[in-house]
Amino acid sequence: MNEAVKYGYGYGMQPGDVPTHSDFLGFIEKVEGAGFDSFWMDDHIAFRGNFLESLAALAAAAARTERIVLGSLVYLLPLRRPAIAAKAAATVDYLSGGGRFIFGVGVGGEEEKEFEVCGVPKTERGARTDEAIEVLRKLWSGEAVSHEGRYFRFSDARQSPPPASPGGPPIWVGGRSEAAQRRAALLADGYAPYLYSPSRYEKALSQIHRFAAEVERALDDPQRPWTPALHLFVNLSEKEDEALDEGARNLSMRYGMDMREAANRYLLHGSVARCAERIDAYRKAGVRHFIFKAVASAGEEAEHMMQLAQELLPEVKRHAD
Repeated sequence: MNEAVKYGYGYGMQPGDVPTHSDFLGFIEKVEGAGFDSFWMDDHIAFRGNFLESLAALAAAAARTERIVLGSLVYLLPLRRPAIAAKAAATVDYLSGGGRFIFGVGVGGEEEKEFEVCGVPKTERGARTDEAIEVLRKLWSGEAVSHEGRYFRFSDARQSPPPASPGGPPIWVGGRSEAAQRRAALLADGYAPYLYSPSRYEKALSQIHRFAAEVERALDDPQRPWTPALHLFVNLSEKEDEALDEGARNLSMRYGMDMREAANRYLLHGSVARCAERIDAYRKAGVRHFIFKAVASAGEEAEHMMQLAQELLPEVKRHAD
């Protein structure tokens, strides 16, 4: 596994907020300028709140950035035909110059309407995702390929140009279930769950290693790096109770349910020193790529993002040293 710890920022429009296109693109430039290692877009087709199509947005981000790695967190793969997903992801990788795109995928399931509008049975989402990953890797070869599966069939199909990254961009899997952990171990190049405590993350990583060992896959192969990542919601308001309240309100609006208990357990909140200690616990549990997402009012997100970069990350790096 990669040992160097990376720090990214995840973007999702705040509840009730639709920024202008120039504000959105300007925010991406600020994230890169602030020194983050990666920038991530969330993804939904028909969900409460406002969402851009993630790969289209990342293609725009590729044109406005030079250094930062770009990723989807997570692209709902079962809702798309894999050939379309393969072409769109290859295009983002191409526009980024190669080596700057990570294709984070997941099965979704929080919103029934998304599956209805896409004509996909929700009960098939896991199996469709597994098969779609196989199709992606075939099509990213740039060669004429065939596939005969449960959901998808074609012969002698070729997509060109292939991704700039040889063999295609890394695929990371999101999700909190055992099925997601198995998918990450057997089919993917990384794992990026959310709403995990340090102890639960450590247990999940151990389970992933067991799944990989069953098929004799080495997750520390330098030829095919495998990355343990984590998505963390954060509110850096100095007063702990205010940070928790604001974060819980934001998450509850996002998910359409009371998220107070989840925020209390998993939200990174409060003072910089307190948050740095929590991040250090996750690092010791095995996380090597953190993806932060501020849960604050729309007008305060840039402030929280800069505070992350200028105050929290230097403190976190001192802990790691």
